[in-house]
Amino acid sequence: MSTRITYGGWVTDRPAATGVTSTLVRFVGWMTSAGATLTSIGTGGELSLERLQQSAYQARHIVAEIAEVEQVRTPSENLLRIREVLNPAVSDLATTFCVSRQSVYNWLNGDPVADENAAKLQDLAQAADVLAREGVNIDAALLKRRFANGRSLMQVAQAGESARDAALMLVQIRKREAAQRERMNVRFANRAKTPASADFDLPAFSDHG
Repeated sequence: MSTRITYGGWVTDRPAATGVTSTLVRFVGWMTSAGATLTSIGTGGELSLERLQQSAYQARHIVAEIAEVEQVRTPSENLLRIREVLNPAVSDLATTFCVSRQSVYNWLNGDPVADENAAKLQDLAQAADVLAREGVNIDAALLKRRFANGRSLMQVAQAGESARDAALMLVQIRKREAAQRERMNVRFANRAKTPASADFDLPAFSDHG
């Protein structure tokens, strides 16, 4: 059994042991601990400012987790999210889900979706959420980029594998590339530039010319 939790707008499955039930249990535990701490004041105990701030932080964090529990998007909402972020062609979506273009349009209109394709839609929408949250600029070249064992993001989804995991991999790749570019920019910024001269582009002088 699992509970679906949203993080920064994207939905993921979490085991019940670490999901809502666990969050509520930890919240009750925190309340019990806080009550015991406050009770200790009346029996000669001390409540430091640091401990009070820590308890307040824990409370805010746990309550925020509870507030983040939301309903899972419908297949048509997932499809809208995919189109909003990834902006794939309808023909590419049809290929990814092995259906006709008309089926994609029908899904947008709220028609029923087979369980297998509904799961793919949810996963690909989560991948879109990951990329959007990380500020990755999405264009046609990125969608065609082969990075996951020689496959693009859409091909990973077509194979029924985790597009969300592939998106997380792509984010890390982009971060490494950005760091490499930054290092190269710093390296070349410190390199002395050769001043241009009037005859910079002229051929070398020769007595035999």
